[in-house]
Amino acid sequence: LAEARERQMLRAYALPFHARCALPFRSAFRCAHSGRRRGSAPPGPQPFRRGGDRRTADKLRASQKLPHRERPINNQDIGELNLVFLGTASAQATTSRAQQSVALRVQNETWLFDCGGQTQMQMLRAGIAPLSVTRIFISHMHGDHVFGLPAVIAMCANSSMQQVSASADVRRWEKVPLQLVGPVGLRAWLRTVLANSYVGLGRLRLQVHELHGLEALQQPKHVPAVLSGVPPLHGEVLAPPLWPEEDGAWSVPHPTAHGGRAAPRAPKMRIRAVEMDHTVPTVGWLLEEYPRPGSLHADRLLPLLEAHGVEKRLLGKFKLGTPIELPTGELLQPSDFMDPPTSRRIGLLSDTRDCSRAAAHCEGVDVLVHECTNACTNFDRQRGRGPDTIRRLAVEHGHSTPQMAAQFASEIGAKRLVLTHFSSRYLGSGSAYADGVMNEIRNLAKQHYGGPVTCARDFLRVEMQVNGEVHEHHPPRQPYEEWPGNIFKTASEAEGGEAVEA
Repeated sequence: LAEARERQMLRAYALPFHARCALPFRSAFRCAHSGRRRGSAPPGPQPFRRGGDRRTADKLRASQKLPHRERPINNQDIGELNLVFLGTASAQATTSRAQQSVALRVQNETWLFDCGGQTQMQMLRAGIAPLSVTRIFISHMHGDHVFGLPAVIAMCANSSMQQVSASADVRRWEKVPLQLVGPVGLRAWLRTVLANSYVGLGRLRLQVHELHGLEALQQPKHVPAVLSGVPPLHGEVLAPPLWPEEDGAWSVPHPTAHGGRAAPRAPKMRIRAVEMDHTVPTVGWLLEEYPRPGSLHADRLLPLLEAHGVEKRLLGKFKLGTPIELPTGELLQPSDFMDPPTSRRIGLLSDTRDCSRAAAHCEGVDVLVHECTNACTNFDRQRGRGPDTIRRLAVEHGHSTPQMAAQFASEIGAKRLVLTHFSSRYLGSGSAYADGVMNEIRNLAKQHYGGPVTCARDFLRVEMQVNGEVHEHHPPRQPYEEWPGNIFKTASEAEGGEAVEA
């Protein structure tokens, strides 16, 4: 009876916290296989109650060989991927474009790529809950890519303290920290800003991974001014530096909980960083889903198994790559009865004037997001500036043109090209004038690339289905004329008249 009681307690402890709270009455676990009245305290260790002996429960768990209470998900559970463009402007934000930021919605998590100055407000407008943000990736330390990061972290910290009732997300943050990945200098900058602005992390835990070994750091002018001497934040989980692998790319590990264990229920996607050529140390990101098995040709395989009396229970391992041996000694290979494995791949290349280092890693991506800061439009040609002049100016500032982005997409065989990071001259309001300029930029890219080209606006959502189909959901039009503009104008000025002195 005592052994049965311990097993029942461990099974209750193996459930996620939110599942235990959702039970009709938790005392059902406490009173199982016992003659006690409901509500009385059970004897021995109580791992599922606040203040219980968790170490004793872990020892019992090891002896009973029970599964971990938060089982890692299967790759089939990832489902659709959604890229949401929160900001598509370059250095200077406009009334129709926020600074650079892209959100990836995978399962119930949100991964942010760059955090411009308006990312916090854009998240609220897009309906992205702060509790869903689990990973943030910073391409480089320019202000238009990091100035919104402290505000996002503060919003996440406040949510972790206010929404205590959301026990599943809060306890996830207590065990698994919010992961940040970026070039050298990110940790010291973040510690300084958060400490000097008196930001309390509350229940939130932070883990900052810095990318070492960038070739741009070999130049003295690119070495950050402050690298050490800043004390860690309260609630910061120290992380080892990341170094490039043999192929020159950095592999980003999954967020780790206390004790170095991998994050529970982490989506099975591989994230790698590749160095870009910009005016400061910069990296691009490659997201690759773990290969999922292809479709099984059951009409060809099942008759063979039935003819030789082979049980169908072997099909589970067969789909994962284990061959089936027939009584005659013949081996049935999975590659002969299954389609090739599929994997969705996304390339996010931020500010760059040359991304040739990423060509081998981004070959054949399903969606390529490439910066396009400057373009030669009718506005430039009327002022005597041709494509060569625009390209030279873009390269001098470490940026690209639509022709440069399209040529790279054509070289790597990308299936779809999305342009972003536009200069403040190019409106994103959806008005007739803004659409005309975007069509010009799109046509310039189509001269060098035969696939679909999209000029991103704020809140554009690119949906990637499991079967490889890609759908774009464009935001509603916001004509530039409807924006308030200068709110300090008088009524006569707004109507075209002259200002009246007070």
